[in-house]
Amino acid sequence: MKTLLKKDLEQIDEILEGAIAVSKSYLHHLGEAAPNIGVSNMPKKAWDIGEGIGAQKALDLFKSHYAPYISATAGPNFYGYVTGGSTPAALLGDWLTSVYDQVSSVTPITAKHESDTIALYRELFGLPSDFFGSFVTGGTTSNMVNLAGARQWANQQMGQDGSKNGLDTSSGTLKVFAATPHSSTYKSLSILGMGRDNLELVQRLPEREAMDVADLEKRLSVHPKGPCIVVASAGTVNTGDFDDFHALGALKEKYNFWLHIDGAFGGFAAVNEAHQHLVGGWESADSIAIDAHKWLNVPYDAAFQFTKHPGLQRQVFQNGNVPYLEGDGTTQDFMNYVPENSRRWRSLPAWFTLLAYGKEGYAEIVGRNCRLAKELGDGIKGHGQLDLLGKVRLNIVCFAAKIDSGIDTKVLLEKINATNKVFLTPTVYKERFAIRVAVSNWRTGQKEINELYQIIANATDALKE
Repeated sequence: MKTLLKKDLEQIDEILEGAIAVSKSYLHHLGEAAPNIGVSNMPKKAWDIGEGIGAQKALDLFKSHYAPYISATAGPNFYGYVTGGSTPAALLGDWLTSVYDQVSSVTPITAKHESDTIALYRELFGLPSDFFGSFVTGGTTSNMVNLAGARQWANQQMGQDGSKNGLDTSSGTLKVFAATPHSSTYKSLSILGMGRDNLELVQRLPEREAMDVADLEKRLSVHPKGPCIVVASAGTVNTGDFDDFHALGALKEKYNFWLHIDGAFGGFAAVNEAHQHLVGGWESADSIAIDAHKWLNVPYDAAFQFTKHPGLQRQVFQNGNVPYLEGDGTTQDFMNYVPENSRRWRSLPAWFTLLAYGKEGYAEIVGRNCRLAKELGDGIKGHGQLDLLGKVRLNIVCFAAKIDSGIDTKVLLEKINATNKVFLTPTVYKERFAIRVAVSNWRTGQKEINELYQIIANATDALKE
């Protein structure tokens, strides 16, 4: 063993203490730290990788060169995209995941733990036991994995086996319908060979992002025997809107289609009694995608994928005839259901945080975040120079400067973010440049929302002067 490696092994306690010290410093100031720090002024550095310097000196270099530029994206003032932080229990689980560093294809405990954890989350989300589930890297992969199962189903409906013979489009194009799909749906269709342009947009309900189910039925009636794929939304990106899953479930009784629900963040409406109705009927879906590193507040990266058709999923993702990957047959071989053979123990942080805080804890987080988003929306609606562009149904607030205010919304966003106290992200809604606020961090409270509104109002008033 090289001298530096041997020395680091002997000093592992000191190395871990150094990591703990850095972690404490970051976490204790997370609520006040800047949520978005640029690197344009970062000094250039040439690294010598010849002999090595050991872990502790490497940590010292990291602290001096990189650490000052780390953004507080896990903090309570980061409202961009839809992003959570990490609960203390989730952080504990993620730390242990790295410590244990299990090889999932060899150690059955990881698969057993993943199966047990998926069962707990089925219960949390109110899903029936016929949903198989696994952990994947994020919402994009969850959508892709589930749509891969949908593609295999559709292939077999047309007398084909795409997993063995490849895609054969000679019998016609497979129709995919959605009203307000996330960008990851388009990416998934591209990856899977179904094509971005094959997604046919269904009309939306007036002043909504939700699907007009009557218009969908007209389109399905052209293909009564299918097979078709319908991608529904449990929480759209711009306004947090939901499709009518009861109505979509009723359509499944009449038409031959696979129903996939993208519930990346909106799926967590299921854990709060006041918002459960938004996902009513989603048990009729064939597959569901839900992110974990959003409202569950576990570290990046993690998501759930649920399907009623694990056999089809296995046909797509099973490894070839490779004896060393066959396993012992006593535990679920998740590598044959998802893209990665090499899999991090993602269920551990999710298990820790759910056991630590329970359904009641997550119901409180979701309820609090939604209440604060509603309060912010009401404040924006009452401001004379701002337009609230959509009803606040969950935790998303979408707004812009009034058209006749003379204020450029892009400039307004820049001014808000330039405070370095909060971070918001842009969008385009109803052909207007707009600003989005997503309230999904477990630490965000009344104080943070009051400060956010004041920053928005001050920036707006300053631009009006």
